[in-house]
Amino acid sequence: MCGMRLEDLRDMAKLIQRTLDHVDPRLVEHGKRVALLVTGLARAHGGYTQRQIQDFGMVALLHDVGAYKTEEISSMLRFETEDVWDHSIYGYLFIRDLSPLSEYAQAILFHHLRYDWLRTMDTAHVFLTEILSLADRVDVFLENVGLDKKRLAEYLGQKRGTQFSPEAIDLLWRAEASSGILEGQYAPDDFPAFAGDTVLAPDEVVGYLEMLIYAIDFRSQHTVTHTITTTQISLQLSRIMGFDGQGQEKVFLGALLHDIGKIGIPVEILEFAGKLSPQAMAVMRTHVMITDEILGDCIDPAVKRIAVRHHEKLDGSGYPAGLCADDLSMAERIVAVADIVSALCGTRSYKEAYPKAKALSILKAQAAQGLLDPQVVTLLSDRFDGIMEAVSRKCVPVLEMYHRMHQEYAEIRACFTEDIRSRTLEAVRF
Repeated sequence: MCGMRLEDLRDMAKLIQRTLDHVDPRLVEHGKRVALLVTGLARAHGGYTQRQIQDFGMVALLHDVGAYKTEEISSMLRFETEDVWDHSIYGYLFIRDLSPLSEYAQAILFHHLRYDWLRTMDTAHVFLTEILSLADRVDVFLENVGLDKKRLAEYLGQKRGTQFSPEAIDLLWRAEASSGILEGQYAPDDFPAFAGDTVLAPDEVVGYLEMLIYAIDFRSQHTVTHTITTTQISLQLSRIMGFDGQGQEKVFLGALLHDIGKIGIPVEILEFAGKLSPQAMAVMRTHVMITDEILGDCIDPAVKRIAVRHHEKLDGSGYPAGLCADDLSMAERIVAVADIVSALCGTRSYKEAYPKAKALSILKAQAAQGLLDPQVVTLLSDRFDGIMEAVSRKCVPVLEMYHRMHQEYAEIRACFTEDIRSRTLEAVRF
């Protein structure tokens, strides 16, 4: 896929880490450590392929992803937490519907369920759920108590067969004896050692990148809708302008990633109902630098340039680098136009979508001022209805999916009785 390094699972794991770091690095560090424990336990078991083990590692890295949405981050890293289901349910739905790891989603839903309850249920990937549950609590124990193996053994002995699987506990001690999983392997610098040399298929690459874009919904659902719209407008324009397959792919990926840095912008600025102050606008503009930092060296340089140059103008008045026409490729110019169209034609909590005539009038004025590429603006104007119809076909299913997720979240939440809640709470207490 365009020579992208993201075909390497290691680079994809690094990209995921850097993206979520901008929401809250505490859970990323926790996820990294749990991933190392989970993959170590799976290797000690010996019954899984290298690719399965690597998938287990990605699931473990993302196992608390729902806490980014439900604002449970501080409580998740304590010995005791009052309710573990909110983030578990949302994480389950997110991984099931919005990631390439959907087959493992139930492990995230039930990773706080007691072992003696789990073994009575008809659920997929029981072993992964068992080792994920154990690794999660072992990590919190070690972070709060320290590497006191005697105390850890006492704790796990008390919970053996009730909160935690005896097989998983035995695997932990076997892995510690053979490879020092609690000491040598259990080091953040090793991350993402579990990834090996796995090469992702093109659809997996896109799946993980789309997952990260959807993760911005934790901060602003509008930003997700805007990104999807920008991506589809850019792709349609590149096709009409005769870009070859690789060219279209680079435009698609650059547009898809162009606002990933907004995951690091405060919600009160992302969702501010009105014109931003100069100070707030300065913060908002940093999303481009954050995008640059997140993408790092994990992606094709041409794709990265498309992503980080969408606010540059042909006359040099844009940001962050003040580039001029000679510096900007046609792909970069396309995404710059598509970004503005998406912003004008999208709705926000404080504004309605601009009608076609007003949106095109603004674009043509900017082209006349030497800010936007006139060829791209003319083409968009001529094909506007067809392009926006294609965009709508892509966006409507995404919005419907969000609605279904929120509805299903409430339905699943209501199914868990107080008895299940109380018995689950015991599993996360030390």
